[in-house]
Amino acid sequence: MLQRPTQTAAFWRDQFEVSADDTEFLYQLLLDSQKAMRLRELAAALIGEYLRRENTRIEQELAKGAVYVPKNRYTVGQKVVFPALEFAVGEVTEVRPGQNPEHGDFEVITVQFDGKQKPREFAAALQSAHRLNQANGDRLLHDDALLSADEIYKLYQAEINESLLYALEEGARAADFVSVDGNWLLADMLAEVHVGHLNIAEA
Repeated sequence: MLQRPTQTAAFWRDQFEVSADDTEFLYQLLLDSQKAMRLRELAAALIGEYLRRENTRIEQELAKGAVYVPKNRYTVGQKVVFPALEFAVGEVTEVRPGQNPEHGDFEVITVQFDGKQKPREFAAALQSAHRLNQANGDRLLHDDALLSADEIYKLYQAEINESLLYALEEGARAADFVSVDGNWLLADMLAEVHVGHLNIAEA
């Protein structure tokens, strides 16, 4: 089955690193909110952005063809997307009857994948139980079993905070961010606050 990177411990513990795009996202988040935010709020928002990007990528991949589900039928010339094979896209080149008494009547489709010389065969019109029969496009995007941003943060808080703090305090754009009593805001916002206090004092 499809394994989303954001739903794995390996991603958050070993691979997650705040990128330039992530830093820009946090900058725009603070700019739009016009208020200071706690580190956990920034983290939850960034994780939510990762989930959104992942959904967008899946939607783009699913749009390339029919999602492969063993119980469905396919025709020669049809483009098929295989989520369990990292969204590989192939074209059906042949459809023939299957031969296996345990599964009853079914079909075998021959699929030629882009960039691959040797085609592969898959079951289709399969009426017997198969775990991939649940892998329709809607379920891939809206699965109740998926961890939310808050749940992910609770599980991997230490690793996420470490990467986030490094980007905010020592990253290429560290000068854009300021922490005051555990609250993060933009350096430009802090300057505006100081100017406001100065004007009040002079009044």
